[in-house]
Amino acid sequence: MAAPVLRPLSTGEVLDVSFGLYRALFIPLLTVALASRAIPAIMGIYLQAIGGFAVHLRLGLLQFFIGIFLSAIGTAATTYIVSGAYLGTDVSANDALRAALGLLGRLLLLSLMTSLVVGVGFLLVIVPGFILLAGLALSTAVLVLESPISPNDAMNRSWQLTKGSRWKVLLTFFVAVLFLLVPMMAIGAIGAVGSVVGLWSDMVTIVLISVLQIFIYPFVYIVITVLYYDMRVRKEGFDLEILARATQRA
Repeated sequence: MAAPVLRPLSTGEVLDVSFGLYRALFIPLLTVALASRAIPAIMGIYLQAIGGFAVHLRLGLLQFFIGIFLSAIGTAATTYIVSGAYLGTDVSANDALRAALGLLGRLLLLSLMTSLVVGVGFLLVIVPGFILLAGLALSTAVLVLESPISPNDAMNRSWQLTKGSRWKVLLTFFVAVLFLLVPMMAIGAIGAVGSVVGLWSDMVTIVLISVLQIFIYPFVYIVITVLYYDMRVRKEGFDLEILARATQRA
């Protein structure tokens, strides 16, 4: 595919570029999504079928931790694939997953650190929580694309990159998450009605939502990666850097 245009993007343009990348990279992105989300989804469906988390605590905890591990790998692998489009290279799902595995320890530590910081921000006062969420939103992309780098340095780097643009980052991230939540809520509402009138069971709703998540979650990670490059274009002239490299190769 042609590399995305490297210029400052508005919120709408970030989302439009993200949709374009999702369509162009659908097969490798879906492969990564299946590799990272199918097992937790199947375990979650099975768990609900046999009584739920409260009844089967050990299985529920196992599913939770497997989900965290595989989600970290899926996020990093998706970031690698999308970044390849910006750099003019095709990154296969297998290569992306292998590279992501090498970062697993740091990815998990970063996830824990950012969750704690943002969580404390929301517990103390709501507004600082949103500011911290926006300021640290690019931490995973930084860790993946600027490796080797520590989780703490990745958080600091994200904070600097988003400085002056955090409300834009927050708005874009919020809209991206809505693309995930709205269809899930719609299926949940339809499922509730369907259960009442006897058209289908609650398990059908759970299965449909689980399948939907596999298809939609990659879009959120794409948006974060596009935001990362947008911030670099704005603050560091990343487009000029790529142009200079292309000129040198020519």
